[in-house]
Amino acid sequence: MLYLALKQLFSKKKQTLLILLGISFGSMLFVSISAVQLGFRAFMIKALLNNTAHIIISGAENEVDRSLIEQRLGYEEMIGWVTPPSGKREESKLENYQGWVKILRGDPHVYDFSPRFSTNVIIKKGPIKSNLSLIGSLPRKQIRISNISEYVVAGQFEDLKTGGNKIILGVGVADDLGVKIGQFVDVIAGQNSVIPFKVVGMTKFGDDRTDRSMAFAHITDVQKLNKTPGRVSEIAVALNQMEKSEELARLWGMYTEDKVEDWKSANKMFMEMIRMQDVVRYFIMFSVLIVAAFGIYNVLSIMINQKRKEIAILRSIGYGPNKILELILFQGIFMGISGGIVGMIFGYLLTKLVESIDLGLEIGGSNHLLVSYDLSIYYTSFIAAIIASLIASFIPAFSASKMTPIDIIRGE
Repeated sequence: MLYLALKQLFSKKKQTLLILLGISFGSMLFVSISAVQLGFRAFMIKALLNNTAHIIISGAENEVDRSLIEQRLGYEEMIGWVTPPSGKREESKLENYQGWVKILRGDPHVYDFSPRFSTNVIIKKGPIKSNLSLIGSLPRKQIRISNISEYVVAGQFEDLKTGGNKIILGVGVADDLGVKIGQFVDVIAGQNSVIPFKVVGMTKFGDDRTDRSMAFAHITDVQKLNKTPGRVSEIAVALNQMEKSEELARLWGMYTEDKVEDWKSANKMFMEMIRMQDVVRYFIMFSVLIVAAFGIYNVLSIMINQKRKEIAILRSIGYGPNKILELILFQGIFMGISGGIVGMIFGYLLTKLVESIDLGLEIGGSNHLLVSYDLSIYYTSFIAAIIASLIASFIPAFSASKMTPIDIIRGE
């Protein structure tokens, strides 16, 4: 049956080759576009998790509730506000850090966690000043829950572990101030006094705005600088399985007034962009495969019309409708499998070519496009090619299976 199917199919070599190229082209486009999109996505997620972690637990935002104030005053209908109450009652902070420590240490899904305290400061070196966010953490824990050490281009992040007023600056801030490792900078938090910090390292995230607006220190040094000893603004949590972040954030949030947010919720705009990218790449693949499917349909329809006598002979010697259906479907499956395999190979080669192009830009420490070779890309491409071919070949196959020798003779 397979031999007969292939012999009929290759009786029209040029048409068959064009259809195979159409399926291959659709698969190749999907593989290469997906490789670039997923590679860039992995880089973005990695960068985001350095700043947010899988789950962030922060203090509840105590916003002023106008209706609650009016209700407590007891004169809701008589109050006419010149300026209605709004804003926050106080700075958000964790009220029970030790309670969270107990919960997180006892949860088997938690890989590790790090308390953090952030404050806005002014970094000064001589007459030059720079405003930025100073993030205090436990260095050893921060290294375990993130890839922050990969972005340290001078010194080591662990140099902060002993505290003692040490700071790691972004390369943009260091360039603005003209400081190098081993030198001191003055750090000012609010109305507090000026405290000198020693520069022990520099980070480079590849984003100029981030490199000019972020610095790191030991959490106790930041707490002392802000004159809020023991305060923790948030807990960054790393899980053994990132996929459980939404479920655990929802579960933990049920038992507390603190804000428990998974990394996806904290980056809604980024997740919307990811969904749009998925829609675009699947649309491209299906558009090309639909065109290829019409080509398969046309080729098989023409072939069936030209092979009516052969089909009549096959039916007369005992080939039933199911055998004729199988004969045509085999041809469609063969084109789907062949086109899918060739498309995957071409897609892989095109991805390698794209990856080798020097863009003259620095993305994630590389001058080349970041691509992904995830096997799911190739599985999806291959399965889609087969499904498109099966659907396109079923209609002419079903039509051929209904032919009888008498109908064919009459048609002739």
